[in-house]
Amino acid sequence: MPEAPAVFRAHSRDGRSFRFSAPSSFVVRPGDLIAGSLDDGRVVLGQVEAAGDDPAAPGDGTGGVIGVLGPDGTLDRRARPPFADLQVRLADADELGALQRATRAATMVGTWLTGATGPAMVRAAGFNRHTFLCGQSGSGKTYALGVLLERLLIDTDLRVVVLDPNADFVRLGETRPGADADDARRVTRRRVRVLRSDHSRGEGEEPLRMRFRTMPRATQAAVLRLDPVRDHEEYNAYLRFVDHAEEVDLGDLFGGLRVGTPVEQQLARRIENLGLDQWEVFALWGESAADVVTGGTGVTVMDLGGFGSPVEPVAAVLDLLGVLWARREERVPTLVVIDEAHNLAGVDPSHPAAQLLLELITRIAAEGRKYGLWLLLSSQRPSKIHPQVLSQCDNLVLMRMNSPADVAELGHVFGFVPPQLLAASTGFLQGEMLIAGPMAPVPMLTRVRERLTVEGGGDVAVPLADAST
Repeated sequence: MPEAPAVFRAHSRDGRSFRFSAPSSFVVRPGDLIAGSLDDGRVVLGQVEAAGDDPAAPGDGTGGVIGVLGPDGTLDRRARPPFADLQVRLADADELGALQRATRAATMVGTWLTGATGPAMVRAAGFNRHTFLCGQSGSGKTYALGVLLERLLIDTDLRVVVLDPNADFVRLGETRPGADADDARRVTRRRVRVLRSDHSRGEGEEPLRMRFRTMPRATQAAVLRLDPVRDHEEYNAYLRFVDHAEEVDLGDLFGGLRVGTPVEQQLARRIENLGLDQWEVFALWGESAADVVTGGTGVTVMDLGGFGSPVEPVAAVLDLLGVLWARREERVPTLVVIDEAHNLAGVDPSHPAAQLLLELITRIAAEGRKYGLWLLLSSQRPSKIHPQVLSQCDNLVLMRMNSPADVAELGHVFGFVPPQLLAASTGFLQGEMLIAGPMAPVPMLTRVRERLTVEGGGDVAVPLADAST
């Protein structure tokens, strides 16, 4: 016979929060879901938020009421009756499933680490809020981000662009042997396009380019490191020159300036000194990354590595996001994924183009949601992300964190997450994560599922000596 579930007592005066008392020998953890049967046959569902923080009563704790399950298994989240001395237990797999169905969470990202074992489902529709994925090196952050991207490819028709600094997602369109056939077909149908530098590009991959001549004048000037006050003569010469040119690309610009007035020749020397005449990222008459992304509702991976200048990929992203923002009234649902987001949305931009890019990302974070422009930012530490960007994130995916200060900062930004759940991240194993926000039915402690597609990057192994020599 199956062993009867352990029971303990709980009470709620307001039907919203509850207190419980369990035997000290029975472990109840923050994040666990509890269930208790009412006299009318309905079942109250709740979630433990704090437990074991009173040394005098280690089995005591508090939580929040989620709702009431009816006899037919449907969840009413508005029904929250007060109860006294209710006998409760850890929720079972059927009750976890009912909660996920009630919240339309149908995208399976892993295993839910609560009292009962069951799939961890998130709401794909919940990605219409900005998301922050955080985890220290070695926590499995890149792997988990790959899983999220795979499931979005399969379960949505979102237009997705991945800004990939380390070539971790350049094989996102390739499924592993043995992958589910239906999932593999869906990934193939989405047609993942990979844009890379000439140095990095392989068979089937396309060049990553930007179109300089259609950029706003202020953006062009930032790429040229022209300040309208400090460099007023060169700036004015540049404006006059391009205003008289029907089409402007840097090659034409450079050639014309070299034979122009003394100020124009000075501007040409600036371009040469900055090495912009050697940049490969200029589209000239070819297709730019913005053309690729806006040309459909597919998936585009932009590998930002392999360029001769670190400013080239910054300029390409600035061009892309500038076009997406200029066309925001089209309201095409678009997810912009920024891996290692501190490189583009950090607190200390090192170049005028990077400063403009940060301002644009900040504006998208603040205003983009109503236009269907959503961000998914991934980074190792919250303190590396500009606070005006981080504060706009509603979803949190948190992996292992060693720094209590970082955990505390996340508590300030994501105040809806119970502090003990955040604090648990310091003890997470690789691949374990906390998912909270509109994308999750409730804050969920989860172990990430296996990847469907091939990982593009990976750590470099330490060469070990041969002990026999």
